[in-house]
Amino acid sequence: MKYQAAIFDWAGTMVDFGSFAPMGAFVEAFDEFGLSISVAQARAPMGKAKRDHIAAILNDPEVGTAFQTRFNRAPSEADIDRVYEIFVPLNESVAGKYADLVPGALDTFNWLKQN
Repeated sequence: MKYQAAIFDWAGTMVDFGSFAPMGAFVEAFDEFGLSISVAQARAPMGKAKRDHIAAILNDPEVGTAFQTRFNRAPSEADIDRVYEIFVPLNESVAGKYADLVPGALDTFNWLKQN
């Protein structure tokens, strides 16, 4: 059977096994905002739209407490927007750091080319 097309979701399917690129961008964005978050905290809301993801991270009890301590107030919608503004260009710039092929991706691609 000859395939006419194959469609892959790149992130985590063909490259960036474990989807570390956005996690790195979330960690770096919060760091630029003056808050340290763990990869686990960055990964917890995975699957949400990026702005909602940032809001969920800010709602994490530890991150919320750190925010309150640093800024002497709870995070606002404007804070979510500001972290998002930092995140977007970071998300684009870190992609190259995580562009290694997922194990088996090249074999799959080559198999599809031959079939």
